[in-house]
Amino acid sequence: MATGEFQVMKVSAEQLNGVLHGQVVDPGAQPTNVVRCGEGWTVDVSWEVAGELVDWLAGRWHLEIIADLLGGGETRHPAPPVEMTFTPGSGRYTASVPMRGQLGPGTYDLVVNLTTTTAAGSAGALGGFVVISKISVKE
Repeated sequence: MATGEFQVMKVSAEQLNGVLHGQVVDPGAQPTNVVRCGEGWTVDVSWEVAGELVDWLAGRWHLEIIADLLGGGETRHPAPPVEMTFTPGSGRYTASVPMRGQLGPGTYDLVVNLTTTTAAGSAGALGGFVVISKISVKE
């Protein structure tokens, strides 16, 4: 499982910090780095924010998977990104992004990209990313 750290602007780590995890999971719920185009594989993501400001968060998370084909082109999945509302009092979140049929054969760099919007709808100051190791997509 790949791990990344949150980027938190404007506050100290004691007030707000987090960690983000992502992994590719095959249809049998096992971590993998080789999948088939038509199988029901997913990118499973979990993240946790901690600190004294967690109860004050308001807005929405936006989660997407960026797939960069080696030798050409980047795509983002799903379109539009998965949206989740902040849960006051709980800093733990999980999501599973279905990827069946989203990528053609090839080798990809996958990145989990997590951003936020405020309750007012403007860009938030909290987010992060994690680079998942290369994945091979077979016919």
